[in-house]
Amino acid sequence: MKLLPLAPDLIAHGLLYSIANQRIHSATPLDPEENWKFWTDHKSPVLKWFAKSYPLQQSRVDYLNRMMDCDHACGIEAHYDVSNDFYALFLDKKYRFYTCAEFRSNQETLEEAQTNKAEHLLSLLNLQGFEKILDLGCGWGAMLRFLQDRGHHGDLSGLTLSKEQQLYAHEKLGLNVALHDFITHDFDNAPYDRILSIGSLEHVRPNELEQLYQKIYDALVSGGLAVHQFISLAEEEYPTSMVLMQLFFPGSLIVLHHTHLAAATRVGFKIIHDSIHDYQPTLRAWYERLVANKLRALELVGLEVYNRYMTFFPVCWLFFQQHEADIHRIVMSKPA
Repeated sequence: MKLLPLAPDLIAHGLLYSIANQRIHSATPLDPEENWKFWTDHKSPVLKWFAKSYPLQQSRVDYLNRMMDCDHACGIEAHYDVSNDFYALFLDKKYRFYTCAEFRSNQETLEEAQTNKAEHLLSLLNLQGFEKILDLGCGWGAMLRFLQDRGHHGDLSGLTLSKEQQLYAHEKLGLNVALHDFITHDFDNAPYDRILSIGSLEHVRPNELEQLYQKIYDALVSGGLAVHQFISLAEEEYPTSMVLMQLFFPGSLIVLHHTHLAAATRVGFKIIHDSIHDYQPTLRAWYERLVANKLRALELVGLEVYNRYMTFFPVCWLFFQQHEADIHRIVMSKPA
């Protein structure tokens, strides 16, 4: 693959960003085997140190704070509003979960692993069958549809910022999904018995987190539960990987895990469950399915978008491999 000049990106955004941006703009489709190995194979300690240390921390902070000035919808639309048919090429066929699955063995299919995840979340929701539930950042309505399939009779509604997702959930599935920013928009028709989010709290910025948890707390009935699955940073507040992620989710910044817990506790929640899960098998499965559907993907979204997702999945795999973050499932209880 012919290399593009790295210097401008390297100076401004560091090694990881510059290489990823170069690969995204390759003049040809990325070679699947070479690309996966490039990101996931062992690197020398010196190279890893440089990748993690540059840009310097203050430069990272300044850049990421500037990126936080953009509207939430900009980043969501940039990532999700490319094509529903494109996502269907690599997501599970039944529900279209674009979140971490639960592989219990190497023999399980993506569909089975996503059902495992949904079953676990269902157990955490602790439902009797008639609860009123709100799904924040509901995507293509996967969990809402799963709850319907499991015979839930209570009111189900969701919020998303993606026009493509809202159109699919509303017109194809007949779900009650509104196009609203759950971070800034008031929750209509409160109170709720359960408030759910799967893979959406990653888009809540650090200065917005406590206010959102307060809004969730206020919108729950006494004794209600908030159940969340999300990625949170393990140790460093502004790692170089968050600069890199602006290529894929502009305007989003993952938050430290203890910041989540502290904010939730301050508004009154009691944390009654917190478990860590493995995202890497899901990312690998999505990558393999995208590769298998390369020609159709190129027809639907073109070369640059195809290469962007071919870069995104192994980059995220590496992110978890290096233990910069974890995927958590958390249950927060509002005291009766």
